[in-house]
Amino acid sequence: MMSILTILCSCREWLRKTCLVACISVLATPAWGEPNEKPAPDDSPSCAASENLLLDSDFSRSGEFAGVWRVGQHAGETAFSVESEDGVLEIRRIGSQPWMLFSQNVTDSRLAGATLRYTAQLKGDLPTEPPLHGFDHVAGLYLRAGRTVSYLADHQPNSGLWDWQSISAEFVIPEGVTSLKVGFFHQAGGSLWARSPSLVLLDCDKP
Repeated sequence: MMSILTILCSCREWLRKTCLVACISVLATPAWGEPNEKPAPDDSPSCAASENLLLDSDFSRSGEFAGVWRVGQHAGETAFSVESEDGVLEIRRIGSQPWMLFSQNVTDSRLAGATLRYTAQLKGDLPTEPPLHGFDHVAGLYLRAGRTVSYLADHQPNSGLWDWQSISAEFVIPEGVTSLKVGFFHQAGGSLWARSPSLVLLDCDKP
């Protein structure tokens, strides 16, 4: 049963025509303490994630991981420096070439037709002025699989100044594709920092 308690304060003559009326209404909940409405059931699918498919996720680039991460750029003289310390990667513009990739190849038979989640923590100091070239001045996650999946920092933020944020994107890999290139893309001024990259296969239950 729902009840409404209303308390009215009366006026007194000695207040000389000034009266204060306070009305307080209290809506009581059921005596047994249940909420008025039950929450809607969660119909979103639950997903299990595989192991991290990326090697050398702390960017040591030494020993057995010396050749895992590869650097590629548009052309010409070296236009970006790459440094890593304590698991943090910094890609910094030092020249005029428009873009660079820092990536590794992943080959796995499970990729064909699979759903992937690519996640990394990113920080940016990526000015867009003055313009350096005719391309978008952005930087961030990179992934390419086959001829139909190409991801070039299509997330926010991807330019300007921001502190560490976890950035994540999901992809459906075409059937028949069992290898891809994944890493980081820099096409702006300034520096991009990255840490804790992860690429996992998702196995989601249907609702």
